[in-house]
Amino acid sequence: MSDFVEPADNIGEAWLRTLELVHAEGGRRTNVLTTVAEPLAPEPRAIRAAIDRTLTPGKRRGTSVQRAETVANTIFPHDLYRDTGLMWSPDLDAGQTAVLDAAASDLYEAYSGMLGLLRTAHGNPRGTYFGRMISWPGKEAGGVNQLAARVKYLRSQRRQGNRSYNLSDIAIGGEAEASAIERLELDDVGVQVYAVNDTRQRGFPCLVHIDLTLLDGRLSMVAVYRHQYLITKAYGNMLGLARLLAFLAQQTGFEVGELAVLATLADTEETFAGGKRGVAALIASARSESAA
Repeated sequence: MSDFVEPADNIGEAWLRTLELVHAEGGRRTNVLTTVAEPLAPEPRAIRAAIDRTLTPGKRRGTSVQRAETVANTIFPHDLYRDTGLMWSPDLDAGQTAVLDAAASDLYEAYSGMLGLLRTAHGNPRGTYFGRMISWPGKEAGGVNQLAARVKYLRSQRRQGNRSYNLSDIAIGGEAEASAIERLELDDVGVQVYAVNDTRQRGFPCLVHIDLTLLDGRLSMVAVYRHQYLITKAYGNMLGLARLLAFLAQQTGFEVGELAVLATLADTEETFAGGKRGVAALIASARSESAA
């Protein structure tokens, strides 16, 4: 049965409400929608501290554990991005535009240069999400840069004064696996992290689609996960998605809208957490500290 989590004003509260709901319903639910109204709002320190204490790197109960920041960096490596403080607009002078463009290019180049090494790291043999976004299919440099294409497209919409939703122009489609000729004809490569010829039944990638919508000058994002691991991955996933959305908004001059995550299967990971009691203890810790 589908579940709609009450929208929250920040990532931490959205994550905690999702964990509470799925835990109360038995630990696993299908089609769970989580919404963060203000993705860039400050994270509640107590909630972040609770998840950080839980995610001590290593391997426990058969699960490879990474910090929330490490998970976030697979979606958007914000430490590699030199934030210029500039916001793109058609009126931005050429010099400032060049500075903003260089920051994005430096990010793409730095990450592309790391792809080979990243794929040798534990847990990344098939690549990373950000690698697939900037060099499809993400196993080596030189692939299709989907983010650059999307920035180019959204800037063209801004120049034309388009500030509202347009289904065919703004929704991010699935053309990443198209042929080179088709890509040239379409000139519209979407942010896709799952190819139609990927026949694996589970495993990477759990994130299968990212969709952008423009309404009243606000750029919003929906991410679809086929299996959302609510303790070891979900917080970092939302953090990375929020940073990706902020990057796209800055590079295209639109305001940041809401972030929504749809998990076709949401899982509280009871085996990892030490059973229902372990999940309940994590919830109680995060909730009691945030209320203090």
